[in-house]
Amino acid sequence: MDTDGNTIDKNVVSKGNTKKPRSVGEISRMKKFSKSANPYIRVGTDYFKEICKVDRFGITRTELKPWKKDEIRTDHGIEIFKKIPKYDDFVILPDNMNCRGAENNCYNLYREFSHRPSQGQWYWTDILIKHIFGEQYSLGLRYLQILYISPERMSPILVLVSRERQTGKTTFINWLNMVFGSNMTIITPDDLQSNFNSSYATSNIIAIEETCFEKSVTIEKLKALATGKFISVNQKYVNPYKIPFFGKIILTSNNEDKFARIDEEEIRFFIRKVTTPQISNHDIEADLVKEIPAFLHYLTTLPDVDFTKDRTGFTPDELVNESLQTVKAESKSTLYKTLKMQIESLFLNELSSSDSFLADALSVKAKFFQYDGTITAPYIRQVLKNEFCLLLSDPQYFNPFGNDPGKTARAYSFKREQFTDEPSKGKKPF
Repeated sequence: MDTDGNTIDKNVVSKGNTKKPRSVGEISRMKKFSKSANPYIRVGTDYFKEICKVDRFGITRTELKPWKKDEIRTDHGIEIFKKIPKYDDFVILPDNMNCRGAENNCYNLYREFSHRPSQGQWYWTDILIKHIFGEQYSLGLRYLQILYISPERMSPILVLVSRERQTGKTTFINWLNMVFGSNMTIITPDDLQSNFNSSYATSNIIAIEETCFEKSVTIEKLKALATGKFISVNQKYVNPYKIPFFGKIILTSNNEDKFARIDEEEIRFFIRKVTTPQISNHDIEADLVKEIPAFLHYLTTLPDVDFTKDRTGFTPDELVNESLQTVKAESKSTLYKTLKMQIESLFLNELSSSDSFLADALSVKAKFFQYDGTITAPYIRQVLKNEFCLLLSDPQYFNPFGNDPGKTARAYSFKREQFTDEPSKGKKPF
């Protein structure tokens, strides 16, 4: 007997009191049993109940909710505890083809896939994918192939943006939810900022709708999630536990260019601007559900994704598009934008015959912001280094902006092609 009055399972005890892993077949039988006559499990010292729900698309979803031991005893009597499977901890083992119930006596929180591939037509699914991914249709198929066949892989953060309404962003999210069922969740930005993360910590796909992250700490948390290997699950009434994390992030936003600040060097975002659909189908979600098995079968026929070039299956150059460039440009600081205009004007007017000039932060301050106390030389230096990506030279003599008096200092080299497409009228060496 253990402390709960249960008989000890001889199948998990061997010499030296070391635990022997249950077989896959035994685990499968245990899970089948727990979902029917006995929906309870014990993980560590906490009890849980598996609850099955049918969503509005007719897809069965399974949730694991904390359940009080006293309530189990009240409802079923003490004998029920002899039949409750016991596990040491939780684990995540993503697999949409052959989901395992447990490993090394750790309960697998990844849910069995709800659909089985079969040949057929996927007309409306193809229309939706082409609408969402446009000229990057092949990348969209690759992204979906990875979600289905390689759920253990990390993926770039997919962002669907549009100022317009009824563009299909929500339809796409709903469709993914139909496909991936209990292994996907849809949350709000507030959920991401909450101390309790159980609403998404165990999910393989995390969709966050209508996002606009004004605080840099939030977007940094998001990027950390997209590349994190483990996550500590904080759930009400349950002791925190650490599990592997395989979450893929999808964002939707009505703010096309300022949903988040994205640095020039950032390579983790796949941004798609979505327009109004040209084809209307008010019952498209019902049609999409019917086509899921056929589309999954098609994904299994595609060539294997090449992960040798990048661990996500996408190179940074492949993800570059106009939408990404727009967001990066809007993410620049006000000082960056002001300096860019000032220096462009300089090349078009005072320095129309020059291809470059040298200047340091103090010279930039004196020329453009002499009477602005909010803009300091250190701040200018920071923007020149981090946003313009300019490098300081070794100390040398130069004429700031090509003008006298000269000075000796470390300087930045400003080149015409960085600021304007207008060619110079002739070289004027300094």
